[in-house]
Amino acid sequence: MEPMKLSFGVLIVYLNRAILQMKDPRLASNGTKYTIRDAVLGAFSMFFMQSESFLEHQRHMNSNQGKSNAQTLFGMIKIPTVPQIRNILDEISATALFGVFNHVYQSLRREGHLKPFEYLGGLLVALDGTQYFDSHKLNCKCCSSRTHKNGTVTYFHSAILPVIVAPGQSQVISLAPEFITPQDGHQKQDCEVAAAKRWLKTHAPEFQGQAITLLGDGLYSHQPMCEQVIASGMNFIFTCLETSHTAVYDWLKYLDGIGEVKKLEVKQWNSNSSELYSYQYVNGIPLRDSQPAMKVNWCKLIHTRQSDGEILYENSFITRHELNEQSVPLVAAAGRCRWKTENENHNVLKTKGYHLEHNFGHGQQHLAACLLTLNLLAFLFHTVLHLTDLAYGQIRLKRVTRKGFFQDILSLTKYLLFESWPSLIDFMLYGSASTLVANSS
Repeated sequence: MEPMKLSFGVLIVYLNRAILQMKDPRLASNGTKYTIRDAVLGAFSMFFMQSESFLEHQRHMNSNQGKSNAQTLFGMIKIPTVPQIRNILDEISATALFGVFNHVYQSLRREGHLKPFEYLGGLLVALDGTQYFDSHKLNCKCCSSRTHKNGTVTYFHSAILPVIVAPGQSQVISLAPEFITPQDGHQKQDCEVAAAKRWLKTHAPEFQGQAITLLGDGLYSHQPMCEQVIASGMNFIFTCLETSHTAVYDWLKYLDGIGEVKKLEVKQWNSNSSELYSYQYVNGIPLRDSQPAMKVNWCKLIHTRQSDGEILYENSFITRHELNEQSVPLVAAAGRCRWKTENENHNVLKTKGYHLEHNFGHGQQHLAACLLTLNLLAFLFHTVLHLTDLAYGQIRLKRVTRKGFFQDILSLTKYLLFESWPSLIDFMLYGSASTLVANSS
């Protein structure tokens, strides 16, 4: 059977497939008025619509009309309350949802939607950790903790949120997260690099046969992490600064003294000003003093506005990509676009309606992680629709702001009943009454 092309309906199918694999942790004697499916779809719908009040509006619509958009758009049967959703999701591991990210990724790849993201002969995946919950009181076994000088303790949750990025692309494509959380059998508190290694071990097989370059900050540019990246069949471009890599810079000082560090300057006009891109690079230097030492390639970029000499950007990277006059600008641009994981991912999730740092629920087991994962899936689904659905893209362009778009869909679904997601999009684009369910009047 030929795979279905990506659409909102197919994305919901992927989510439902994951839900079907979940085991209900509740005992048969417990009240099970609401299914896991209704709880998961209910939470997802609130993130997708960017409104905690969405389900409340749909319960009201259901009582008046006998049907609601929670059913027609998302396939829910009954509409649980937010506390009921939290109670159910607290017992469900977020990892049960990770397969949805891979299904979406493979579909995007198969249908050619990743072509605009191809760079350096493959794809760039940026790794970066972020905190998504903190409290001085609430805590669970999955919390990390930070003790302050005054003796107070902050409990927090954080995770690595990998995304596919590319220079010149405003969108990023979310991949399955990896949670930074205390590990069984380990005395030390978990850290971002250890979580990144787990992510590699779990998800590298999904990219088999594909050229993937990982991007990361200076936390990642140490030999154990670099070795695991290479062993996973991937490449890397990691930030490498003198303050943290004295051995590398001792070699660079020596090589520069004998003329082995190569230099390249490229002038370019940007926004009516002349700018200078100055590169330095060298191949095959040891990453550390101790043996065996991995050989890496190093480059530095200084981006300057020539009219006043202001440095607009400066950074250094290590990689296993061979560096020459043709490749060093590309490698530096790839390393530089790691910032997209902050600007186009973390910041969008925190400030553009997804409220990443808002405490939607902490729970005692899996709730915080499960809710974060559903929030990421909502963000991913909207990104996919922007890439694959022409009508959706036209509405987003027409509405200009993300906030205005979500205000529109929330207002429409509060008062009008639509037979499907395409019907809602058609109504927003063309204002056709034929897309409404007959009894919505």
